[in-house]
Amino acid sequence: MEKRGKFDYILLETSGLADPGPIASMFWLDDGLGSEIYLDGIVTLVDAKHIREFLGEEKNDVMINEAAKQIAIADRVIINKKDLVNEQEMALIREDIQEINSVADLLETQRSKIPIDFVLDIHAYDVHNPDALAQQTKKIEDLSSEHAHHLGHGVQTIAIHFDDQLETIDQLESWIQSLLWEKVTPGSEGEGDSVIVLRLKGLVRPPKNTGDERKRLVIQGVQDLYDIQDGYAHEAVNDSASKLVFIGKNLNKDKLIASLKDWLHIQSVY
Repeated sequence: MEKRGKFDYILLETSGLADPGPIASMFWLDDGLGSEIYLDGIVTLVDAKHIREFLGEEKNDVMINEAAKQIAIADRVIINKKDLVNEQEMALIREDIQEINSVADLLETQRSKIPIDFVLDIHAYDVHNPDALAQQTKKIEDLSSEHAHHLGHGVQTIAIHFDDQLETIDQLESWIQSLLWEKVTPGSEGEGDSVIVLRLKGLVRPPKNTGDERKRLVIQGVQDLYDIQDGYAHEAVNDSASKLVFIGKNLNKDKLIASLKDWLHIQSVY
């Protein structure tokens, strides 16, 4: 690529790439690129006519269906060709997508007519706007009413909160590392299937005696890579609970809560 001056925006279109996660993490974590380029967000386009068929596919050589994985790591999902399905079918599509990824914003359209601000300036990885994550966890709670699983992909969104302020961040980091790298619920090694986390988001109160009450630790993870940076909550936000959001497979909320309590020596986890 040759261009004088700076790029205003770079859109990477990855059709045919089963797993865009590694590319996303390259722009998000590469310090060399980060001086000029940062990851704004991930947008997944789905075909309304065929998405439920794709989500229902089972393959022996992959643990997670590619369509489910691409929805799971998205910050925004565009449901195209809405004119080819009826409202009942569209309702099932929305439910399936929200079952996989409850925090992504959805847009229904036809002939790919999309407002430009839906795909640009998403700021999904912006540590200067941690309140957005608080809003996302509220969205998860609003969508958390039980409904039947229509498909067998097993990918879901789980949100965990805890009220205790940690002494240090080290124990939480070691817990996250066990979950992402060892692919087990910490403390439950050897039990059940491997835990696969496709996307991790977190907003955590900093350790005690760190000063500013508005300060938050913003956690972002894509598959086995994660990052923790300082951010600041809005002055009007009174919610002091720490929040962790996981999107993945074989996630057992009760086991995760018990593990976090034991690992961090805290009590108020829910």
